[in-house]
Amino acid sequence: MHVLVSDSSVPIELSKRNLLDRMFELSFQFAVPDLLFNEEIIDLGRYDRQDLVRLGLRVEALDPESLATAIGYQSRRRAPSLVDCFALALAHHRGYTLLTEDRRMPSFALEEDIQHHDVLWLIDEMHRATILTTSQAVAALEEMLADPSSPVPKQELARHLRNLAV
Repeated sequence: MHVLVSDSSVPIELSKRNLLDRMFELSFQFAVPDLLFNEEIIDLGRYDRQDLVRLGLRVEALDPESLATAIGYQSRRRAPSLVDCFALALAHHRGYTLLTEDRRMPSFALEEDIQHHDVLWLIDEMHRATILTTSQAVAALEEMLADPSSPVPKQELARHLRNLAV
């Protein structure tokens, strides 16, 4: 599966929980739009941009057709940000799944018939693949729940914690 990280909150959130390198143990191929990589992925704690590339993150540019699509998205009345438009266009043209914590992106993705997931899905996948033990997954979720700056919805975190406790 090709997964396109569409906003900086995903690697930031994973870095805070010391899970960023662990996500690359999944059998997915992770990519990021070049605009996001160069403009928004800045402070990842113990990781820098080159660490992400060494771990396996691909930085992808838009071809002319994808760029035209991104510009079309940008011209919409309730347009997402330029970075979001780049991500949507890449995902649309290359058949990638979006990985986002931006609460607006799922509606845009649905409009374009683009599959999308969030950090909780990624933690579930790492747990399912035994990259994370149940206790490691629970610890990460509890840290997110306690962190007021975490973009992950608190109700969803609580639900995931209950499911792991079963």
